[in-house]
Amino acid sequence: MKKLNILPTLLLLTVFFAVHVALAQSPAEYKAKIEKINKEMIQYMLDGNMEKQMSLYTADAISMPSYEPMHEGIAAIRKANEEMMKSGMKITSFEPVTLKVLINGNMITEIGTYKISMSMPGMENPMQDHGKYLTIWEKQKDGSLKVKVETWNTDVDPMSMMK
Repeated sequence: MKKLNILPTLLLLTVFFAVHVALAQSPAEYKAKIEKINKEMIQYMLDGNMEKQMSLYTADAISMPSYEPMHEGIAAIRKANEEMMKSGMKITSFEPVTLKVLINGNMITEIGTYKISMSMPGMENPMQDHGKYLTIWEKQKDGSLKVKVETWNTDVDPMSMMK
């Protein structure tokens, strides 16, 4: 019976785990990366640049907005955004604040709050809203992040906005 030398195997496993730990990003690093992407997303929304905006989503992304049905896939998300633009609604400002970043493998969950200002044809003043959101980002093979799932909802009673 041959004696197995486990030292090379242990050494290989140690190197593997050391490299994995060295390459893993911390929540603070992901937060900085997400905040940078959020700034890009805001600019694309304000400019009405749908192509750039959609480039930040995975092909199978899911969007679950307040007061609307779920939109599954990039085509459905694009269509919903195009319909919003056709209605004349325009986002005039958007301020997300990332509060927490949770890492689970190649999925990074962002939890935050937002303030938004929107205008519609015929409105004297922009409508103000604030609330909370949750975005699940998927780490891509090139290290970039793309939106996999997003949802948000208001902290404002919609009936109070109509008064």
